[in-house]
Amino acid sequence: MNHPLACECKSLQGYVKPGGTCNRLLCYCKDCQAFAYYLQASDRVLNVQGGTHLVQLSPRRVVFTEGQHQLAAVRLSPNGLLRWYSRCCNTPVGNTLATPSIAFIGLIDNILTPAAIPTDFPGKMAVVHTDSAQGSPKPKPKGLPGTVWRMATMVAKARLAGTHKDNPLFNKAGEPIVTPTVLDKAERAALPPYR
Repeated sequence: MNHPLACECKSLQGYVKPGGTCNRLLCYCKDCQAFAYYLQASDRVLNVQGGTHLVQLSPRRVVFTEGQHQLAAVRLSPNGLLRWYSRCCNTPVGNTLATPSIAFIGLIDNILTPAAIPTDFPGKMAVVHTDSAQGSPKPKPKGLPGTVWRMATMVAKARLAGTHKDNPLFNKAGEPIVTPTVLDKAERAALPPYR
């Protein structure tokens, strides 16, 4: 069964097709925190210690049915991940590399249906980059080796099958469907995790 996705104002809508490998992780890295602050969405995205809940899967499973023109992207540095969001209401969507050749997207849970995530995307939750968590005691890291292995398998399968090109966030030439905003050093340094 398809898993619905939508931004907070419902201008951007779609679904995630079932099946395939996925990862669930709680990421405490400074960049994930900075992205939430950039969108002024930290209270809606981050947990009390600054963690972001992500579901990593193949982008070919993601289908946008309405409002794709609302998609926007930012890079926190010139070589950073593409961090996608809906410009209509600043809802974080997820992150990808800057090329579709390495086919994965980390969808942020608030664009999904949180209560259905454990059923639709089963598996243990990994906890990563805990050294950047807020407060103490810091959460204990877990599950990184399995997460890396599943992601590598997912990426390799997509390359072998040629399905890495089936990506709703990139055009046929392999370019992002929107031109990302790239933060300069001062803009990045002004975000709370880097102050």
